[in-house]
Amino acid sequence: MAGLLEAAEGVIAQMGYEAATMSAIADRAGAAIGSLYQFFPNKTCITQALRTEYAKQFDSLYAPLEVRARTLNRETLVSHLIELTVSFVETHPALTALLDAPQSTRAPAAMRKVLRERFAGVLLAQSPRMSKLKALRMGTVALHIIKALNQLYVELPPRDRRRIVQEFKMVLLSYLNARMDRRANGRVRK
Repeated sequence: MAGLLEAAEGVIAQMGYEAATMSAIADRAGAAIGSLYQFFPNKTCITQALRTEYAKQFDSLYAPLEVRARTLNRETLVSHLIELTVSFVETHPALTALLDAPQSTRAPAAMRKVLRERFAGVLLAQSPRMSKLKALRMGTVALHIIKALNQLYVELPPRDRRRIVQEFKMVLLSYLNARMDRRANGRVRK
């Protein structure tokens, strides 16, 4: 099954989601089309499996940061979050094509919840007195900021990518600073 997912990743990265076919995936895997259909009845299913695998890998990439977050200043934390994301994008060639794939191919809601909770855990490690609800809300926003970075990063020519990474670090840091500071504009933030 891992070989089939690897083949799907290669085909989707090369051709894009829409142009990718089950036949092309089977050919790249060196498998009979029937074998592919035995595990994945259609392109939506194999794409869901690939997105789920990516989500698991993304979560495991951020897991150590949850422990380290309590010892990092916020700027360093943001830098690590963004740089880990850029590294992930560069080593997972189908990621951006998957971002454009239909909603029906998304990883299961449970896996998306795991990612939101991981980000909430990172934020709670930075600010232990924050409510879990606020951390989940902020984690969701942070994930969407990072998703926007993923999309833009691959669309830009390589010479412009580092500049946009710096811009997204500033955006995420500004957001976290505004929401995590205990007092802003004379009132306590909730």
